[in-house]
Amino acid sequence: MIARAMLGLALIAGALASPVAAAPAPPAASAALRPALDALQALDTRVQSVGWKLAAGNARWCARPVPAIGLQLFDAASFGDPGAVRAALALPGDIAVEAVADGSPAGSAGLSPHLPVSAIAGKPTEPAGAPPLRSAYARLVALHDAIDAALVATNSVTLAVGSGAATRTVTITGQPVCASRFEMLTEDNHAAADGTRVVVSRKLVEFLPADDELAALLAHELAHNILGHRARLDASGRSWGNILATEREADRLSVWLLAAAGYDPEAALRFMARWGPANDNGIFSTPDHDRWKTRIERMTREIAALRTAVAADPAHEVNWPRDFARG
Repeated sequence: MIARAMLGLALIAGALASPVAAAPAPPAASAALRPALDALQALDTRVQSVGWKLAAGNARWCARPVPAIGLQLFDAASFGDPGAVRAALALPGDIAVEAVADGSPAGSAGLSPHLPVSAIAGKPTEPAGAPPLRSAYARLVALHDAIDAALVATNSVTLAVGSGAATRTVTITGQPVCASRFEMLTEDNHAAADGTRVVVSRKLVEFLPADDELAALLAHELAHNILGHRARLDASGRSWGNILATEREADRLSVWLLAAAGYDPEAALRFMARWGPANDNGIFSTPDHDRWKTRIERMTREIAALRTAVAADPAHEVNWPRDFARG
């Protein structure tokens, strides 16, 4: 089960733990928040950039690619003291850019972290007289949904960015990607996929300093979405055997997704060798996942099959819809 994702916007302990209605933080206190906010933003950028490379690099092979721009938004209301956060980042309102994926249309359009976003597709991000927030996460989901809806309708989206006299409107054209949003959790220590999202905990992102190993983790979860595993389990039931079958399939497809995106597929082996020894519960492991050494053996065989298929392909392409054997 996926815990409620905060799109990387955590309740940072200490200064940000005060209620929303708290008095404005003094300048020194707000300034002290900046390093923590910058560290969080850097991790979010890693997740978005690696996720983008996987989703864009495999778009030609996904059955139903969607247009995207590689943008993740920020909502100061996600924090215990939004005023302190706005002051720390010099924001006129709650909504701004959190992360821009490397090589994405959002980056090419000149968007950058902490740039205020006041309108999406002509509609204010913080409309006057709006009812009280049900949750900041729900608002972020709605804003990302608005971006996606505009992209699906016209393959482009307009954003009003900046503040005051420096406000400008940018129109960004979408690029096809495999359909999945990438989000960073700020609690727990896991990664998961729900059919439309891939979420990964901050602890795991920090545990994986190499981007190719982070890509291996995200590729496994993206494989679940591409292969429709949630719908399959909804239909067949979540027995240990059924879950194990989907986990094995995701492990195997992940190496193809890595290779198609330009990553070394053996990063999946390095990730498992790093993660497995600290997370394998031995005889107490549940039977819905193989032991980590078994998973490495299976992925090693899959990498050999991948390389054989690529060598035989006239264009030496990683054509996993043709060459990957499901089951």
